[in-house]
Amino acid sequence: MTAPLLWLVIALGDPPAAADDARPESIYEVHVAVDVPVTVVAASAGLVRILWEDQLARKSCPCDPSGINALDRGTVGNHNTAAGVAANVTVYGVMAALPLADLLDVGWGRTWGEDFVVYAETLAIDTALQNATNFIVSRPRPRTYAGDPAYLSSGEGYLSFYAGHVSTAFAMTSAAAFTIRHRHGEQIWPWIVAGVVASSVAVERVASGDHFPTDVAVAAVAGTAIGVTVPWLHLRRGPARISLGAMGPHGLGIAGTF
Repeated sequence: MTAPLLWLVIALGDPPAAADDARPESIYEVHVAVDVPVTVVAASAGLVRILWEDQLARKSCPCDPSGINALDRGTVGNHNTAAGVAANVTVYGVMAALPLADLLDVGWGRTWGEDFVVYAETLAIDTALQNATNFIVSRPRPRTYAGDPAYLSSGEGYLSFYAGHVSTAFAMTSAAAFTIRHRHGEQIWPWIVAGVVASSVAVERVASGDHFPTDVAVAAVAGTAIGVTVPWLHLRRGPARISLGAMGPHGLGIAGTF
């Protein structure tokens, strides 16, 4: 952990004065003293899952598939191993590729460091919320309903709602699309790419029998909301300006920029 933290501090440090004019546009404002602790605490939810998954998940099966809603019931019996592998490769591959693509775009320096903090915080908050929901709901997975022995006896078999891979995919691709939109003005293609990539993960997780359609639908909404909200909260905003001026022949008005 020491080396990545050192690199982050260097990246967030002030660049040489001579390079200021050539520096890529900074669109995010971060506060290391706040954002790093928030990221670390939120990301620790993943560690909680690793250490205490079996103790925290409520195991409630064997279960009767007839009690599942009509939309989800047909998913019981899905067991496409290739789809499960594809989902893992997509999520973790894209997760690693996005910061590298941003580095190629803006170069090493403060701007990339700010982008990386926002990206990491987005993923951490997404991880915390999805894990908390998983344990609170403790919904059996489709393969658990189907009687898969590995899922019946494991806490992982009861963490179906909502879909973590899908939420992560939508969160990170939405954050990337949001960043491109505000740095380069692109309004359409980044969101199309984000939707296609993240939706492919949703389809794969249903096909693999790890999640129901309702699991991935809620995950898509939650992930997108986090992927937009966290970067939006960090957007640089100019100082507030308020002015008093005439409005019409007999009135005054207040105009401001915030």
